[in-house]
Amino acid sequence: MQVEPEGEVLVEPLNIFDRREVRLRKRAITQVKVQWQHYGPDEATWEDEELIKKAYPELFRENIHQDDVQSQEGEM
Repeated sequence: MQVEPEGEVLVEPLNIFDRREVRLRKRAITQVKVQWQHYGPDEATWEDEELIKKAYPELFRENIHQDDVQSQEGEM
């Protein structure tokens, strides 16, 4: 576990479970449900998709690959 000099614990995301769209006034925001390192799935949090994509792009590359595999399996 990595700890910042200020005493904050740094945790990395492990998995994205779900995606939802939230309406804020006239704008729609996409959020993803993230499971964090050292925490169980029941403690996953909803986060802004764009912020998570910028900080952890590898999570989305893996999800895109899994979606491609599933769609190819459905075509067979």
